[in-house]
Amino acid sequence: MDASSSRLRVDSFLPRVTLVTRPLPGSYDFPVTAAMISGTRHRVVVDTLIEPADMAPFAGATLVVYTHADWDHCWGTAAFPGVPVIGHRISRERLTAPEAAETLAQMRAENPEAFANSRIIPPGLTFPHRLSIDAGDLTVNLHHLPGHTADSVVVHVPELGLLLAGDAVEQPIPTLSEPGHIRQWAAALRRWSRAGITHVVPSHGRPGGPELLTANAAYIDRLVEAAEAGLATGRSAEEIAAELPLGALLPQPVIEQLPGYYREQHEQNVAQVMAELQAERAPGEKAGR
Repeated sequence: MDASSSRLRVDSFLPRVTLVTRPLPGSYDFPVTAAMISGTRHRVVVDTLIEPADMAPFAGATLVVYTHADWDHCWGTAAFPGVPVIGHRISRERLTAPEAAETLAQMRAENPEAFANSRIIPPGLTFPHRLSIDAGDLTVNLHHLPGHTADSVVVHVPELGLLLAGDAVEQPIPTLSEPGHIRQWAAALRRWSRAGITHVVPSHGRPGGPELLTANAAYIDRLVEAAEAGLATGRSAEEIAAELPLGALLPQPVIEQLPGYYREQHEQNVAQVMAELQAERAPGEKAGR
């Protein structure tokens, strides 16, 4: 077994669904997961992780789907030459922008061993809201769910009660990367929690059930409530984060095992919510002058 394959964990999650998980480069406690859905007509890979070697367990794939265009979800696609790639139209815009190539070049320069074979392959087939794939005896429905990023997509397989959530859900808390659709994100997660889902697979964190959807939505709701109260009294994002630490939102056993990333991200999440609320208020404030 070579070094590439030894870092991969392969799980037969459901009879027709296989998961591959690997750590991010330089990290042992922050994994990322991709999936393959095996229908009688198509074998659909959802996300391709970081480099082509990550996709060795998914040999024979006939379609590739991106949940979004972040580097840890789509840089391994060169493992599937000639296989159609599907993603949201904003994912294509992101991956064809100069910034995408610049990011790869920078990360390859900093860590050539990890990214030497990574490639940027934009989706050839895009959609704006929803796309349904007939995989034979399984249906693979792609739904736009902006929140983590503007191009974020969740993948629903109704016959299995399965939701591959990408980064729309994380365990223990979501990553709020950009303001603009945070409120709608929480509302969408609550709707999905009532949609008959029994299996939820986040890209970061352990799989679970619909409780993952409601927990992420509740976390976002708490941040919005705290940010609204903070804006009303003139407090800063730093002050709000200090008044609402993760210890007040998560059980102590979870806090004790929490990767450092999420401790820092919580503060960033508060700042992103503040930015969204301030942008919502800005038109009214200008109109009143």
